Amino acid sequence: MILSTIVRIWPTLARGQQLQADGASAGTRVQRIEQMFARHVDAVWRTARDLGVPPRDLEDVVQEVMLVCVRRLADIDPERERAFLLATAARVAANWRRTRRRRPAEPVEAIEAVTSDAIELQLGRYSPAAALERKRELELVQSALEEMTEPQREAFTLFEIEGLSAREIAAELGLSEGVVFARVQRARAVFQRCVARVLGSPARRGPG
Repeated sequence: MILSTIVRIWPTLARGQQLQADGASAGTRVQRIEQMFARHVDAVWRTARDLGVPPRDLEDVVQEVMLVCVRRLADIDPERERAFLLATAARVAANWRRTRRRRPAEPVEAIEAVTSDAIELQLGRYSPAAALERKRELELVQSALEEMTEPQREAFTLFEIEGLSAREIAAELGLSEGVVFARVQRARAVFQRCVARVLGSPARRGPG
């Protein structure tokens, strides 16, 4: 995967890394960042989306996560790369929402979503029926996420959707495991209420 196809700032960052040290050490750092993002960029993107970042801003959020990764590379243990990146995405998304909460949505967001679905269909990734069901499931999850408080949404996304452990989340976000579990449980209750409401609606039940 060529990282510059994902985020525009990568070539500049890579050159900066190579200028900071000579030869092998700089090249090793660049290679590690490339490999880290190749493995986890989809999860970073998904986490930012699920935490409320609109399509038009996702690339900027991913770029900011990358900047943090570059600055703190020496602090990231190989076994906690994914947890670090997703927790960083959660923090960046929270800051992004706070600064842009009152900015109105733009029509381009809907266009981007339609285009994405059309591309997936064109590539044969989903049949029309599967694509429709996937769209419905995503809408249900997004509806439930929007009803959660920000801490609940963050815990639910990292724990239930991305599969981080409570210990990983607690360590990366500076919380206790008990607090993480409590937020996840409250978020699950919100999710279950949303599912029950949607599935119990006449449109979902269909004709009797």
